[in-house]
Amino acid sequence: MTKDETLLVFTLVVSSSLVSVFLFGMLLFMVLISTTRDFRERTKSKLGKIMIWKIERLHDEQSSG
Repeated sequence: MTKDETLLVFTLVVSSSLVSVFLFGMLLFMVLISTTRDFRERTKSKLGKIMIWKIERLHDEQSSG
């Protein structure tokens, strides 16, 4: 192999590994975003249930009192 061929192979290997790292980073980023979104939705629904429960309790106390 000549010097140019070695350089070409090296460049191809480096660029393909950079692309792999980039794609892996994108995948991680997407997973992170979807996980946070799911967590936010679950937290919202829990907060909603707590709020509804508190309102119902207040309403019951007012009607009985």
